[in-house]
Amino acid sequence: MTRSLEPMIDFFLREKGELVHINGVRQLALIRDATDTIQMTDEKIIRAATPLHTGDSVDYRYEQYLITSQVDRNEKSCRGRMRKCNQRLALNWNGQVKWFDAVVEARTFSTETGKVISMPEGNILVTVQDNADTRNIALNQRFYMTHQPFKVTGIDRTMNGIIQLSCTLDSINTAYDDVEHNIADRWKYEITHTYALQINQGTIAHVLLNETLSLNLTATDNGNEMVNPVITFITSDPNVVSVDQHGQVIGIALGQASITAKLTYHLTVLSTIELRVVETGTHIYSIAITGNPMLKTGQSASYVSHIYDHGTEVFDQSVEWSLRNQDDSTPIMGSIIATTGNSVTVKAGSSSGAINKVLVLTATLVSDPSITVEKNISLKNLF
Repeated sequence: MTRSLEPMIDFFLREKGELVHINGVRQLALIRDATDTIQMTDEKIIRAATPLHTGDSVDYRYEQYLITSQVDRNEKSCRGRMRKCNQRLALNWNGQVKWFDAVVEARTFSTETGKVISMPEGNILVTVQDNADTRNIALNQRFYMTHQPFKVTGIDRTMNGIIQLSCTLDSINTAYDDVEHNIADRWKYEITHTYALQINQGTIAHVLLNETLSLNLTATDNGNEMVNPVITFITSDPNVVSVDQHGQVIGIALGQASITAKLTYHLTVLSTIELRVVETGTHIYSIAITGNPMLKTGQSASYVSHIYDHGTEVFDQSVEWSLRNQDDSTPIMGSIIATTGNSVTVKAGSSSGAINKVLVLTATLVSDPSITVEKNISLKNLF
């Protein structure tokens, strides 16, 4: 890509551009490999009609990149070099854990073309975006990478947009470090968490061809709803259904594909929904149940069914409720004690046999009993 593209940049973006997210904003960009030879690092050239800056985060083909070069600004476009982030690092500030996409390397290139400088064994160079969070990184702060502990020994903030950290191997603290999940000092501050994530449109939903559908999710921590949880969305077939990082689904072609949502910092906590892309036609209903996924023995809670037609909530339909044990055993370790409209109140059993059981609450559409949705409710000890 040369400056000769400049007069026709809009045309090339329309014809050859790819959708990316730059700092979370969706837009078109021209992407090409930075070199013609295979290298250890994945570097690409990005060109866009909107402003680019050193340190910008680019989501390209479900991979995170960081613009690490200075940006060449022309009359109608900007161009820069971006590198694939090969690690996600967790930094812990007195119990507040934040994750960062980073470029990690054990060797660097000098200003002398082609010369590689190997860093001392056990030392790495970490490049991260310069933002309000990374500016709080301090000397001797510890983090894990591939189950090995490192600490920050040097901080270089001389290049606008990025921060480079010189780091060296450190010792494992078996009492406090969560080595399995690569979080330093986790158990020094954190209590045990039980996370849950649910897509509220149920297990199957429909989206019209060339239309959009916003996924509605509930994430909880120890039964309490999380505020602004960070979620990663993945589509099983981007040629049928695409999804962005905000859970906005687009029907690309007739057919079906699954969308999986994961808590970004706890990737084993996930929920999956099947999306069917259809043409405009008859009603296509789906149901979602909202309410606490955890109940203490002997206590009760209310749950509400939300009914959607083509992903839009409607209020002229009703459901019937039922309750069972997840393992289909008897007696049922709970009961439905009240129903009002499309809401229901469930009471957990009080016997010791109810502890750690899971109830399954089912809502069935009255006008079409083939449409159902289930919600799992975990029963915990009152004390």
